[in-house]
Amino acid sequence: MAAVGGGYSWPRLCLWGDLDRIGLLSQADPVGVVGPVRYLTDAIVYIDAAHFEREVDDFLNRVADEQQGFTLDGQALRALIDALRQERSDPQTARWRRLEARLGFDPDQAPDAHIQTLNTLANHHGLESVEEAIAAVPSAQASHILERELQTTREKGHRCDFSHLLSRIPEIERKPTEPPWVAAEQAAQQTRAIAGMERGPMRNKRLADLLGTAVKSVRAEAGTDRLHYGLRISDQGPTGRQTTALRARWATARRFELCRALGDTLWARDTSLGPIADSSTARQKFQRAFAQSLLCPFSELLEYLKTDSPDSDDIAAAARHFHVGEAVVQTLLVNKGIIARSQLPDRLEAA
Repeated sequence: MAAVGGGYSWPRLCLWGDLDRIGLLSQADPVGVVGPVRYLTDAIVYIDAAHFEREVDDFLNRVADEQQGFTLDGQALRALIDALRQERSDPQTARWRRLEARLGFDPDQAPDAHIQTLNTLANHHGLESVEEAIAAVPSAQASHILERELQTTREKGHRCDFSHLLSRIPEIERKPTEPPWVAAEQAAQQTRAIAGMERGPMRNKRLADLLGTAVKSVRAEAGTDRLHYGLRISDQGPTGRQTTALRARWATARRFELCRALGDTLWARDTSLGPIADSSTARQKFQRAFAQSLLCPFSELLEYLKTDSPDSDDIAAAARHFHVGEAVVQTLLVNKGIIARSQLPDRLEAA
């Protein structure tokens, strides 16, 4: 394996992009690994994507430098770097390449019709929101799925009105180096304060009034269409009335999805489209953390449980009290360090 790395011992490091930030995940070598180099750090950090891009450009400049860079195949390398820069400097080409990458295709390998459809949707709804839809279902069918979701939402979605909240809640400060749940918890606290509910579970009537929707929207619905992801749209502009299509059939999950739709509007105020998906982008993490904190504030959850070692019965009782699914309580306890993540599968099996 040393020969594969050209004599270098490559670190156990994973990098990925998420719009305005870059994630880096470092993994320590397992106990007992013996070798010339051992990696000891388990960590996950985020850095500003613009800063990362500048540093990559600087690295490429140094590599391509005729005097100080690589001399072997230097001319061919400089030609590749120049071609890359030309594509990045052309907005249309850059967007095309970006959509190809989101779909999981190499350059010029994605079907033209799909990219053109996504381009049209991005022109109408915004590139960032269309990319969220692609991240939810990253395949060649992403454009067809989004078109079907839009049609279903317009025909069968639930009307919501978040305008009174948007006018009173400050804009979210999206810090690339900060996890999304920090801003999500702050926004949830502000929302509860505006609703006059700084404490206590949020009943269906109060929640429906807060979201500007009918009470029936948060109740169980047997005939819900099977969607790949939930969706909120506004054809009257980002601050107008919203129409939200829900995947969930049961009341607790529908309440959670509607709160996620509000969270998405707070995160991306200038967009008229918001997927509500299972993906792990910062936007989706914000939605989930916001809904969690709005419906089941952590401080109140601890006060209700009255124990730092809750069992499955405690979790079930807390879920009933706050009108959320048990998974919401479990995830919150794991994220806050009350339950070890390794214990979660055992608890689920025991339940």
